[in-house]
Amino acid sequence: MAKPETDNADALMSAYLDEELDADGKSKLEAMLADSPDAQKELSGLQSMLRLVKALPEEQAPPDFYEKVAKKIRRRRWLRGDYLVALSLPFQIINVMVILAVAVVYMMLHLQSDVAGGKLERDPTVQKVKQPEPPAP
Repeated sequence: MAKPETDNADALMSAYLDEELDADGKSKLEAMLADSPDAQKELSGLQSMLRLVKALPEEQAPPDFYEKVAKKIRRRRWLRGDYLVALSLPFQIINVMVILAVAVVYMMLHLQSDVAGGKLERDPTVQKVKQPEPPAP
């Protein structure tokens, strides 16, 4: 048997009702009950409540009970945001790709305008490739 927390009156009473008290715990509970009429009332109330609960008829859960509970739990997780990370990942990837595409287009446009505007010089050591002349008809 697990030894309950003997300093706490509620834990003592609960362990007593669950028949988990050892001899030391029982003596502490009896001493507490002898000293406190409030503790006696509380224990009496707990005993009567326990009798009422035990007297209730046992009910069978509906066949789809597990599925309904699991569905509600999943719905609450979605609403709470546990799955938002999984949903947002594709959008984050698309955003990064769009930003990269815009950056590449921007750099290409500015590079072309810099070459045409004379801001960049061509390497003089590179020879121009001659285009083959079209054959004469």
